[in-house]
Amino acid sequence: MTTCSQTGHCILSSIGCFIYDFQTLLVGIAAIVVAVFAGIPVWRQLKDSNLQARISHRETLATLLRAALRRYAEVEKAVREPMSFASRVTSDPIGEPVDIEAEDAHHLENMLHSVLDWYLVTLRDTEHADIEAAKTTLKAALDRLVATLGEAHWADHNEQHDEDHDFSDEAWAEIEARCDAAKVEATERVGEVEQALRVLRGAQQQWVQSLRSQIARLDLQIAAPR
Repeated sequence: MTTCSQTGHCILSSIGCFIYDFQTLLVGIAAIVVAVFAGIPVWRQLKDSNLQARISHRETLATLLRAALRRYAEVEKAVREPMSFASRVTSDPIGEPVDIEAEDAHHLENMLHSVLDWYLVTLRDTEHADIEAAKTTLKAALDRLVATLGEAHWADHNEQHDEDHDFSDEAWAEIEARCDAAKVEATERVGEVEQALRVLRGAQQQWVQSLRSQIARLDLQIAAPR
């Protein structure tokens, strides 16, 4: 046998021994390679599925944002005129409190009566917890203001003795006293409503910012190279 033949035989023998000794490892490696190639389509499918899920989530958030902005604009429109009027009739030009007049109290009561019931009552428990808490506070403040306004003008627009009422002098004196006190208290009640509106606006803006931040993050993920 020539040297070349002996050399070839040794190489083949060495390869055979290697394969025999490491056959389990080689089979494992082969299985991994096959799994990798087989998994590529699945991975691509999952990646596409995740992308579609992000796009769908973004559309949902965008819809929520548009609805929230529209709803908050309607709230502002509903309270703008009555609260502007309330401020004018309960404070002087430099901001000092003044007693509300009976006619102004009656007019403001009508303006505020059920003004935000569509939002504070009908849409109760439909928004973020912070917004709902602020809505509850605003509803209570509005109810107190409306009740105070009613008391502020009642004695001026009713008689002690008529076909509907027959108050004793003592009872009528109490009504008139309450009427006078309510005319003073109206300024404080207006301030409570204004404060409650500020808190509500703050909660609404936080929710809007949260939605916009979530949408921005999704936009980055959707636009990322794949």
